[in-house]
Amino acid sequence: MKNKLSYLLGSMISNFGDGIQQIAIIWYIYHLTGQALSIGFMIAIYYLPSILITPFVAVYVDHHKSKNIVVTTDILRFLIVLGMSTLIFFKTESILLVYFLQFLLAICYTVYKPAEQSFIKESFSDKDIPFVISKSSSLNEVAVIAGSAVSGVFLIKLSLFSGFFINSLTFLIAGLFFFQVIRLNEKKVNHTKINYISELVSGCHFINKTAGMKYLLFLSILNSISIQMTTTILLPLAEIFKGRSGLYSLFDISFAVGGIISGMIVTFFLRHFKQKSIIFTMTGMAISSLLLYFNRMDLIAATFIFLLGLFTMSHLIITQTLIQLNSTKEYIARVVGLRTILASMVKITSALTTGILISKVGVFNNFLFFTAILFVSFFTLKGLKNVHLSQELT
Repeated sequence: MKNKLSYLLGSMISNFGDGIQQIAIIWYIYHLTGQALSIGFMIAIYYLPSILITPFVAVYVDHHKSKNIVVTTDILRFLIVLGMSTLIFFKTESILLVYFLQFLLAICYTVYKPAEQSFIKESFSDKDIPFVISKSSSLNEVAVIAGSAVSGVFLIKLSLFSGFFINSLTFLIAGLFFFQVIRLNEKKVNHTKINYISELVSGCHFINKTAGMKYLLFLSILNSISIQMTTTILLPLAEIFKGRSGLYSLFDISFAVGGIISGMIVTFFLRHFKQKSIIFTMTGMAISSLLLYFNRMDLIAATFIFLLGLFTMSHLIITQTLIQLNSTKEYIARVVGLRTILASMVKITSALTTGILISKVGVFNNFLFFTAILFVSFFTLKGLKNVHLSQELT
């Protein structure tokens, strides 16, 4: 129980800091430049390392102690964000320096994500992994929302410096909690020179020969499409209903609340329906999206968006859990690394495609298009028979 509590608290506090950072960094960069383009550039900087260095990072993580990497990256993020707060405190307004620090923060995050998944694999039994992933998903969603709200209060009531400074402390506190986690299934580390190319090839062979792994990676693409499509479409949808920022916020909160509740219930379905839980989540996403296509009432739309968030995040949690359970601790980072690259590419493509479709065929047809993608995906469900679960869950 102590292991679970330490990990969940560390993860939640870290995500609380991310919520603060999301609002504060956008406000700060816009304050420095006065141009919306600078925000887009900042987002591009943050996603770039994920696409470029994830394969090599994943190999590195698989050959080193995941706990050390997680704690170290949190300490580095503490120092980087502390550096941002120092710039603000001394009124050093350099957009290039902020971009550079944001790039370093992105590199740390790119290292942190596969290391965190490897950390989970080493620290918990197969029986506990579904609980840890589902509960951390709910708590992290709540933490991000709370962090975003608190960041707004800091900007209004206190100062931008206070927001960045407190965010830096969240990474330090998270690292202290992670340090207390005891790894139950520590992987063996060989202190030899790593041949990254051969190890990447080895990772690809593992994915190729592991029954159902390629299909799980395919399934993970569906929730990435749903998340990015929804993120892109909520504001134009609110404008169609002649709503202002309040309606947009309602839509955004509805999707987030659906995600929070998914973490509370998905473990039950996974334990009772096993791999077939995927059928429920895909059906739920398809029906929710189709209802949004037909609906023309704003409050009803908020309800359907809540359902879309519920089934999308349930799908994400289940695929994450199944990937964890079907990977070994020696290869988990490389599997997660490939999933991260696929997710980043799909999110960028989905955002661009959604924007184009909105301008060409309107908002509602995006939901119909996504429903069609899910309908076609149902013909691949025979691949579920190759996905295995731990004996402790069956």
